[in-house]
Amino acid sequence: MEHTSPAQFFRDTLPERLARNPDRARKIGGVFEFVIEGDGGGVWTLDTQAPQVQEGPAVKMNCRIRIGAADFLELLAGRLNEMAAFSARKLKVEGNIALSLKLRDLLGAAGW
Repeated sequence: MEHTSPAQFFRDTLPERLARNPDRARKIGGVFEFVIEGDGGGVWTLDTQAPQVQEGPAVKMNCRIRIGAADFLELLAGRLNEMAAFSARKLKVEGNIALSLKLRDLLGAAGW
């Protein structure tokens, strides 16, 4: 599925995935703050323990992820590898980097 904006992904797609498979989301086990810069971006909090996603910064988080809106869409579409984006400094991770690797499954469409 091609997303039109990061906001569309966080408002529509991600909540649907969490609702369809909450136990799988809980296994990730963390609170993430996404700072998406640029058109269609914003700040979003993903609590995989609840599981829920909401607009706005996290009160308490395990990991903050910063990325540009265009790069985020490329990541979702599978045209940008998260490790390559991290190495190129297009993707910045603060906090528990190991936990952030568990998001691969949730952000990609496989199995959700």
